[in-house]
Amino acid sequence: MRSFASIKLGSLGSLSIQHSISATADRPPGISPDGWIRLDENLGIVVHAPATATATPTATASTAAEPPAATGYFMVKHGGLWLRLNLE
Repeated sequence: MRSFASIKLGSLGSLSIQHSISATADRPPGISPDGWIRLDENLGIVVHAPATATATPTATASTAAEPPAATGYFMVKHGGLWLRLNLE
């Protein structure tokens, strides 16, 4: 019975630690929380929603299957500093 209780408490502690890490996830300065997608503690994506996201253009046969587009870039943390990753 004791081991069962310790397993339950250990699981609960693990979940609360994981939640606190993700809730206070560090992101690059100047990046809003809604534009930051954290992939790893040292890697993330900055996503900019399109300016015309509220507009609903008329779908044509060539654009009907295409999802809306957004722009963005990768950020990597190296030596404690966030750096923008430019792909060449």
